[in-house]
Amino acid sequence: MSDERGDAVVAIDPASAKVVARYAPLRRPRGLALSPDGRTLYVAVSGSPIGGPGVDESKLPPADVTRHGVAVIDLERGAVTRTLKAGSDPETFVLSPDGRTLYVSNEDAGAVSAVPVNGLAPPRTAPVGDEPEGVAVTRDGARLFVACEGSDRVVVLDVQSLRQIATFPVAGRPRGVLAARDGRAIYVTVENAGVLAILPASGSGPVRLVDLAEGDRAVRPMGMVEAANGHLFVTAGRSGQLLEIDPAAGRVVRRIAGVGARPWGVTIGPDGRRLVTANGPSGDVTFVDLASGALGARLKVGVSPWGVLSSR
Repeated sequence: MSDERGDAVVAIDPASAKVVARYAPLRRPRGLALSPDGRTLYVAVSGSPIGGPGVDESKLPPADVTRHGVAVIDLERGAVTRTLKAGSDPETFVLSPDGRTLYVSNEDAGAVSAVPVNGLAPPRTAPVGDEPEGVAVTRDGARLFVACEGSDRVVVLDVQSLRQIATFPVAGRPRGVLAARDGRAIYVTVENAGVLAILPASGSGPVRLVDLAEGDRAVRPMGMVEAANGHLFVTAGRSGQLLEIDPAAGRVVRRIAGVGARPWGVTIGPDGRRLVTANGPSGDVTFVDLASGALGARLKVGVSPWGVLSSR
């Protein structure tokens, strides 16, 4: 779990619901990814000051660009071994299917960077749009989808050249992006519109929209994870809900209330039976039984939990 304001990454034992390790200091950690062999953890770190809705960014202190990058943690040694250069203000990223490249959103630069994990070559960077955040690569490793919050669009890039090959208009501040396991679709949470956008992974075709808010303006979809049956579990921000969506049917099938204060990141535990949500404002994570939706332990883990990732 990344603790953005606590400058740390926290490891939790899901069986005991206890903190077992803490990696610090890591300046403003957000996005997380595991190497295919599970031995290395990649963490987006940033020297940019924390802004957000309602904050006059012109009054914030300047960014410390020397802090920008992706920290590499050797989980067996329990130590940060290096920090990869990853463009300006890294926020979220995705690892290529072969585990060799990180594709990083550079929010304040309106760009995406391709970063070799071996650190032997500098990152390649391409412009995409205003405030890029969520990033996903197709299962075949050929196309990259980037949600640009400020531009209300999802940009599709050719992975090899980083050339734009398609653009999908998605109004309402697109945020999270996830590639479906079956390789057919790309899921995008659209925060202000309260919808889930389903895009064709081919990069060509119509966009389907699933209404998640159903009139509740507090529902602000953010993070998501796909279960084994193909259903999505989506955190709903200020509403404090976790939503289960059947993408094939295009509808919400379950609403789990009272999960936490603005749940953001979400993952499925190693046993496949429990969900874990990162609840930023309250500094805790919540365990949720996947089958019944029953709320389990709620564990204080830091100052501002942002992302959460399972080691499975």
